[in-house]
Amino acid sequence: MENFESGQGAGLSRRSFLMGLALAGTAAAGAGLAGCSPASSTAAAEDGAADSAGEEAGSGASSTSNVGTDVNGNTVYYSMRRDWLGEAPTIADDQVTETQEADIVIVGAGYAGSQCFRMACEKGLTCIVVDTQAKETFETYGGQLGHFNSTWQEKVLGIPKDTFDPVDFIDSYQLQSAGRAHPDLIRQFAHRNGEMVDWMMELQPDLSAVTGVNSLNTSGDYSYKKGYFWTYPAVINLGSGAFETSGAFCTASVDKGIEASPDSQALFGYTAKVLVKDGDAVSGVIVQNDADETYVKLVGAKGVVLATGDFSANSEMYSALCTEVQESNPYTQLVGSGRDGYGIRMGMWAGGVMELGPRAAMGGCTSALPMGTFGAASGLWINKYGKRYCNEAFGVPFVAGVQSARQPIDSSVIQVWDNGHWREFAQNQALGHFNLSDISDAKMDELAATLQSAVDAGATGVNESLFAADTLEELAGYLGFEGEAVDNFVEAVQTYDAYAAAGKDDDYAKSADMMFRISEPPYFAEKLQRNANIVLVTLAGLFIDGDGRCLDQNFEPIEGLYATGNASGGRFPLQYTAPMNGISIGFATVFGALLGEHLAEQA
Repeated sequence: MENFESGQGAGLSRRSFLMGLALAGTAAAGAGLAGCSPASSTAAAEDGAADSAGEEAGSGASSTSNVGTDVNGNTVYYSMRRDWLGEAPTIADDQVTETQEADIVIVGAGYAGSQCFRMACEKGLTCIVVDTQAKETFETYGGQLGHFNSTWQEKVLGIPKDTFDPVDFIDSYQLQSAGRAHPDLIRQFAHRNGEMVDWMMELQPDLSAVTGVNSLNTSGDYSYKKGYFWTYPAVINLGSGAFETSGAFCTASVDKGIEASPDSQALFGYTAKVLVKDGDAVSGVIVQNDADETYVKLVGAKGVVLATGDFSANSEMYSALCTEVQESNPYTQLVGSGRDGYGIRMGMWAGGVMELGPRAAMGGCTSALPMGTFGAASGLWINKYGKRYCNEAFGVPFVAGVQSARQPIDSSVIQVWDNGHWREFAQNQALGHFNLSDISDAKMDELAATLQSAVDAGATGVNESLFAADTLEELAGYLGFEGEAVDNFVEAVQTYDAYAAAGKDDDYAKSADMMFRISEPPYFAEKLQRNANIVLVTLAGLFIDGDGRCLDQNFEPIEGLYATGNASGGRFPLQYTAPMNGISIGFATVFGALLGEHLAEQA
């Protein structure tokens, strides 16, 4: 979920939204409750998919899980409690009023589902896509599509299509993911994402009207590689050009699919209830018409694709599955802004399992200094004791920031820089999510005024968080340090400056190209909250293989069952890793399109 300022979040700043979310602490829809839509509570998740729930009486069409149990009846596969899974509803044959058939059935018409539908239709399949939202008011969260090497990158940003080597992306991403991301998924994205974005942008009559996110400095000497890690500037605002919203981009993609395959159809205002199995294979899904509450069986000759979004709105499911997030926030009831996980539960009732843990969320187990003057800049980070505590530039901020989440709860993390090097520092950060997207000279001139206001404010600071002083000791006092913590702070800054001057970090091995001196007064510091309880959506999903097939308890594919987008795993196996803004939507759209292509190629 990217760019919360677009889509349903319009009118809210990212800061105000996240602070509100952190304070909310309200219970979300639990397992078995009615599915959410933008008109009800938590709205569409990143995949904009059809959530559903409601246990129906009857028998016949429900699926049974093949999850094993031990001699005491406890589930073998998971060590945590499984109360959140619930039981699949049973819907009697005589409750089904109609049966429709197609080559594939896609549940969810958001970022992943709409691209899967369009691609499969254009490749010659007959498809049905179903979504609980109405087409006329279709909404998605976020709107930034991160990618690289597209025609848009070249024409709009002026960065040639061959700038980035796909192999560099694979290497860098797997390094940040500790080798846990699915290799085939990362390979597919790396080699084909630019091509897929070119295909998606065929919907835009004027490519130059499609806006982006990043603004670079005019010198043209920005290095896209930071230490070991690559960063990418090509991020499209989907709610631009021909589309006012990213939701309109999704529905236009569906329309484009129907144009290519007139026998295909989109069922908006229908809620998926339960998958249908023929033996061990998934053969269809029963959906309910939300207008008249009748049931329709949709049969997919090649299978069913779950593009149903995440489970962050299901607090019970979220807390049980995202254990690192829960343990980072031991006094917080977890709740995000996405879906209630019903689509994932449908997959599990049909025999699927969740991807192996740890399971990621967008935020939650990282602090990453998300709200500073320079975004989540990888400068010098200081804890409540006045001490530096990590390599601030190891990977993107969400990776380095895991150590911030391991600082004392309710404490602050402090970022430090100086007057002589701040422009160089700010303009050479990674372009990933939560860092500055605008590092142009004009933006730096704006920031200069902000820094001057901190100098003028003295001990009161700007918003009691941004301070400036002529000595480090004075700055430490403004920050509230006392006694030994003052000495720790001064020593930490001076040691860091010496490492930056020498080009070698003896403490935490920070790359020399990401260390900038702190030697010329006035000195600046910004006091920021730990913020480890801010979560937008979950990013873990059903365990899939490189072809998007859902796997069972024995890690074998379930015939006819596929997952993509935030309903699927393999993309963010440790935590949210964002070498570009919009990578989550980039993954969703590209993997959705590639799955549609793959299904069309199957005999």
